[in-house]
Amino acid sequence: MSYRTIEIHRMPRTATEWHTFTASRKEAARLWSDLVERHHRLRRLHLKWPSKSRWARWCKGRYPGLSAQSTQQIIGEFCEAVNSTRQLRKNGHKEARYPWKRLRYRDVVYTNQDARLRDGKLILPHGASGTLRISMPVALPGRLMEVRISMAAVRLICEIPDAPRPQKIVIGVDLGVNTLIAATDGEKAILVSGRGAKATVQYRNKRLASCSHAQSAKTKGSRQWKRLQKRKARMLAKTHCRMRDLTHKATRKVVEAFPDATCFVGKPFNDAAHTIGRRQAQQVSSACNRQIIGQLDYKTAGAIEVDEHYTSQTCPVCGERNKGRRIYRCRRCGQTAPRDVIGSVNILAVGQHHSLIPGRSVPNAVICVHPVKYPGLSPGSSGGHPASSLGLSQEAPPRSLLSD
Repeated sequence: MSYRTIEIHRMPRTATEWHTFTASRKEAARLWSDLVERHHRLRRLHLKWPSKSRWARWCKGRYPGLSAQSTQQIIGEFCEAVNSTRQLRKNGHKEARYPWKRLRYRDVVYTNQDARLRDGKLILPHGASGTLRISMPVALPGRLMEVRISMAAVRLICEIPDAPRPQKIVIGVDLGVNTLIAATDGEKAILVSGRGAKATVQYRNKRLASCSHAQSAKTKGSRQWKRLQKRKARMLAKTHCRMRDLTHKATRKVVEAFPDATCFVGKPFNDAAHTIGRRQAQQVSSACNRQIIGQLDYKTAGAIEVDEHYTSQTCPVCGERNKGRRIYRCRRCGQTAPRDVIGSVNILAVGQHHSLIPGRSVPNAVICVHPVKYPGLSPGSSGGHPASSLGLSQEAPPRSLLSD
């Protein structure tokens, strides 16, 4: 079984809906804040943290603005956060913090025992706060498992059966920043530009820093502070939708070029990412690699993560290790190709043979596309540009690829 999340953008429309919506989110925040306070007190006294079932018995009747299932879901999420932080601190990550912030509002979570579908409407109970009825604009693709409401959004998690997808080919995928996706099957390669995603991330970071700096000079809760908070929320929602659209269209280019393929993808955020510079670290941490891997796993026959150490520095022909910029040039055999193509070829070898074995060839056809525009032939057509026409021969790479 697999799961799919459907997001519906919706705000309450009547005064009654606003009252129920606000009261339930405040009640969820009160429960979370009480758990934070009690966890801090127990840690200070060096007492053992109670189990989830014991907290469920303690919460019974204390939060009438929530249903019993929603209360148990919030308790489960808090206990999971505590256990994850404890495990990280045991493994040496002393910077990991237990939940510490007291909230004013919090998302409300419902299980399929609470949320019900009746006549095209989603019914969400909130105990003494009331009941929300939300019209469903689309049909659910499978069984409803969980619902989460937040400001301006309702997220529904559905369970769908796994359809059999036979494997046709195997490809290697290298994820990056300037080149969002580089994929190859050993014969042809496709490079999806990441300039649009990089510009969106930079725009988001600059606007977020500007709004935060302006808010620091205002009184928290004032009218001007709230205006800046709304501006920040609109900007974050806009960039989130933009990044989601770019990653969807970028992965669609790969699926069109290699239908029903099994993908070997390099693991993001490996140990080498901890030694890079500050600006590069920000770009890597802001990249949407995990989201791309999830979409590739959903759209193809499966995405398998492999180790990508030195895959962009090792020549697939002779095995010599060289450092380079956007264009890789081997000092021993003279092989020249885009660095992302070299990385995807080596990731494919690691997935198939579990090692970087030499004696492999670089793809003869390299197709460069953009996620949102493609002026030429479709990526999966037979009219791909040969490597010589793109200047990928060993003698003279083109200026367009050298400046990419």
